[in-house]
Amino acid sequence: MARPTVEYEEGWPFMVPLGKKESALVQSTLGEGETIIGAVIGNFGQAAIATELRILIVKTGLMAGQTFGGKVTSFDYRNIIGIEVKTGLGQGEFELLSGGLSNMQGNKTRTKVKMAEAPNGLVFGKVDLKAFQDMATKIREMTAKAHGGNASNSTESIPDSIKKLSELKDAGILTSEEFEAKKVELLKRL
Repeated sequence: MARPTVEYEEGWPFMVPLGKKESALVQSTLGEGETIIGAVIGNFGQAAIATELRILIVKTGLMAGQTFGGKVTSFDYRNIIGIEVKTGLGQGEFELLSGGLSNMQGNKTRTKVKMAEAPNGLVFGKVDLKAFQDMATKIREMTAKAHGGNASNSTESIPDSIKKLSELKDAGILTSEEFEAKKVELLKRL
């Protein structure tokens, strides 16, 4: 099997090296020609690896619930609906929110699974907070692109969005009811 291509892309955090076991798992998961463009390494044999197609959450070791092996969970950018980066006294948590993992989020099941064992997140040292925040930002950009937008569209101001909707209403593309409903939705975001 050919070794994966690793290319640092501008703006992506890149923490190295991955451990031997983690590297082997990533190599066995990558598709033909898939390139690693960013990586952050957490505690306990955990890492988040970014490619141009997806994010891989890598787990090995006892603390990750993988005593004698490891696992890699793949998240296509199109399926990511959010990212949380939280910190505590000495460590933080990085969590990908995905429609396929709804049983992990926002209910009693989530509290029963430690983030170190959860397939959609990892634990990191607080000293690495900036790298994990940068990774979250880049993933949000890739997610916006995968959903048909881009980062600049996703940061358009709410008043600008309402102005564009008003122009669509004035042009007869939107009804008054559609305009008002969307305007209320946008104003709730303020």
